[in-house]
This record gives sequence, structure tokens and C-alpha cells, in this order.
Amino acid sequence: MAKPAKLISPPGYGPVVPLDRHRHAGLGFVTEPDYRWAASLNAVFINAAEFFKAALDYPIAFAREPGSGEYLPMAILGLKSRQNLYVDAHGRWREHVYLPSYVRRYPFCIAELPAGPQRPQAQRLVCVDERGLTAESRKPLFDTNGASTPAWEPIHKLMEAMEGALQQTRVLAHRLEALDLLVPFDAMALPKKGERTRLQGLYRVDETRLADVQARDVRTLLRKGELRAVYAHLLSLENFGRLLDYSQTRK
Repeated sequence: MAKPAKLISPPGYGPVVPLDRHRHAGLGFVTEPDYRWAASLNAVFINAAEFFKAALDYPIAFAREPGSGEYLPMAILGLKSRQNLYVDAHGRWREHVYLPSYVRRYPFCIAELPAGPQRPQAQRLVCVDERGLTAESRKPLFDTNGASTPAWEPIHKLMEAMEGALQQTRVLAHRLEALDLLVPFDAMALPKKGERTRLQGLYRVDETRLADVQARDVRTLLRKGELRAVYAHLLSLENFGRLLDYSQTRK
């Protein structure tokens, strides 16, 4: 008998299992959101559709996905490894800032089962980190018969929206790569005590190269709405100063 394919959990998640309407019937979210699962994440993936809201509160930079090597936009949450300056010791997210969809969808995710001898095509499954569910919720996501409830609908819509935006985000990243606009940079900060902080492995759009892009490519960026995303990314880099302020005032 073939071994079941191993599901890879997204960063911050515990082990995930396929969502089962009967196994998970009667379960729902805890009353107060607890974001301690994300407390060690210093960056999370962000869709291109989120750039305009996220750019007000986070630096947005690109990083290379280890497996595919493709560029992915990330909302930067901390100035060093395993540091999230937006989550406090009680698991509360910083108030009055945009909450990325990657965080809002927890404990659910989409996991891909690769093609193999028993699976001619890759398959995508809705999965869940069961630590994020409780039987004490007053609003279960599925009733005792496995039917979805109104509490499930916002999560379902969010997951669909994220999947739809993922392709748009990949197109943007591929275009920036094809135009040779992404360049590596180190986000450096010098706190008051003189301890230098550096984040490596990040990429940004080079403004000098952007100014030299041919007119037809600029028109494409403009027509696709991608030029707005580029400038949102560039403006967001000022928020590294905000992270430095957060790191200095954090207790």
C-alpha cells in the first residue's frame, strides 16, 4: 500500500490535515483570536491585491521561494530572524494596522499534493491546523451533519480570493523579473545601543532601472494595474523605520 503523501505546513502552522466536514463538525474558532502561532514569523506572504492597504503599515519586499526560486512579495514583520513586532506576548496583533490575508485565513490553508504514480495530476486540498479549532465555539463551521454554516462562508470566500490573487501576484513578480527590475538589498538598522540589525535575502524594485524601462513595457505595467503596485512597494520601504521604532519601544 502506498504511503499517504505528506502535507507541508505553511510557515507558522503546526501539522495540517485535510479538512473533513464530518471529522471537524461542531468545531469553530476560539472567541478571542490568538496570534501566537505567528509570533516567530518575521515575514508573511502577501498578495499583490493587498499592496495598497499593507503598504501603510508594513515594508513590502520580495524574497525567493526556496523550492521554485520564484520571487514572492512579503510583508516584513520584524528586523531579525523569528521576530514579529506586530504580535505581543498575549497573542494580540498590533491594533489599527492592516491584517494580512495570510494571517486572517489561519488555521486553514491550501496544500498541494504533487502528481505521482497514484495521482496523475497535482491536487490541491483545503487543510487545517487543528490547534486553531475548538469544540467550545458558539459558531461551529460545520453542523453535526457536516453541512457548512454561515460561520464558514467568510473563510471560504477568503480562501477563494487568495487563490485567485495568487496567479495575479505571480504574473506581477514574473514581469518584474523579466524586466530585470528586482535587485537584492539588505534592510539595515542601527538601534540606539549600537547593535546593527540586518535582514538579508530581500529584493526590491530598482528605481533607476524602472526609469529606463521601455515605453511599451511601462504601458503594460500601467494597463495591468501593476505600476501602482510597484509604487506601493517602493513607498512601503519607508516602514522599515517604523519597525525600528517598534523594536526600540517593545518591552
